[in-house]
Amino acid sequence: MSLICEECGKIYHIDPKKIQKYKDKNVKVRCSECNHVTTLSSLLDTTASPSEMWPGDKMIEKQQQEQAGGAAPPEDAAPAEPAMDTPSRKITGSGRRQGAIGLRGKMFLLFFLVPIVLIAISGAFSQWQINLLVDEITGESTELLTEAGAEMLLEKARDIAFQAELYLRANPDLDRDDFAYDPEFSQIAVQAIGESGYTLILQYPEPDQDWTIWAHPNPHVIGIEDIDAVRAALGPHFDPFFELLKQADGGETEITGRYYWMDPDGVVREKFMAIAPIQLEGAPFLLMATSNIEEFEQRTEDLRNSAEFLATQTLYVNMGIFLAAIVLIGLCIIIYGYRLTRKIQYLTDVADRISVGDMEAEIDIRSNDEIGSLGDAISRMQDSLRFSIERLRRRRR
Repeated sequence: MSLICEECGKIYHIDPKKIQKYKDKNVKVRCSECNHVTTLSSLLDTTASPSEMWPGDKMIEKQQQEQAGGAAPPEDAAPAEPAMDTPSRKITGSGRRQGAIGLRGKMFLLFFLVPIVLIAISGAFSQWQINLLVDEITGESTELLTEAGAEMLLEKARDIAFQAELYLRANPDLDRDDFAYDPEFSQIAVQAIGESGYTLILQYPEPDQDWTIWAHPNPHVIGIEDIDAVRAALGPHFDPFFELLKQADGGETEITGRYYWMDPDGVVREKFMAIAPIQLEGAPFLLMATSNIEEFEQRTEDLRNSAEFLATQTLYVNMGIFLAAIVLIGLCIIIYGYRLTRKIQYLTDVADRISVGDMEAEIDIRSNDEIGSLGDAISRMQDSLRFSIERLRRRRR
């Protein structure tokens, strides 16, 4: 319940339950602002009932109770009763509750910290997806290129085996010991494939004979049946190589696969072989095409390096955008938040002045948004209170 001093117009907010205790008694009260003494009943008589109140009077009951004034306790009241000016809640000097987060802090949390965290999570997830995509693309590309290279190598072996078959049928007197020394046949049987690949002719072992090479780029290995030397050179890689050769099934089956071989420079490298039989009766010759795996994977390695470079560039661009967003959002919050809280603090100070009876407080807010509307509402409240006070003074007279 609100009581207004008849002399100076100071407003007091009193609990109605406390007023009822002294309603029918001749209790005198003193205004803490102007020291005017009057009876409590006269104050109650001048207070309009809710049904008779003018709209401007209703605004009195809605204004802030932080700055409630302090009237002296009734003279005839018991000492234990509280005074009229009991504040309704504890406030700080700035008008904000103790321990509460200010508007700037809330704006920082909602419009700066939360968006930045979400942007960071989104950027990290996007970069992870890009890296995953790079790995999948390059991995699948390597597999596809390897399969394509194997098919190309097998097709090459078939073509050369067919050419060798035609030549041997046309020259039945050509002995296998002379394969490497017949210029025309040697040119057919031994061909380069890519940078490191080549073709050769070897013979499937007969009962009294081991694997034998009859056409090869290296003349020192032609006609040699020393499989033990190959075993010693390849070491632990010999068994997979030998198992792959045995799949030729008497020189009548095409085979493809990977194996390890020692090159002339002494380095054991992974290679790919494709074997096609030379269809001659009683002559289990095989045309073998081989090439380093590195040649198949080199193109995908270049693709991987290019993709990783683009992914790294994308990461740098995203980080730059992220940092720019932090700076831009931070500046917007600092500038706009300062202007907004300054206007709110100004209106809070004006409302505090009005609450203690300063009806001449100037409200100077030039804004077309909700803050301007709030300033206009406080100005209308100020006019309504001024009108109500004047009306009470006229009643008093």
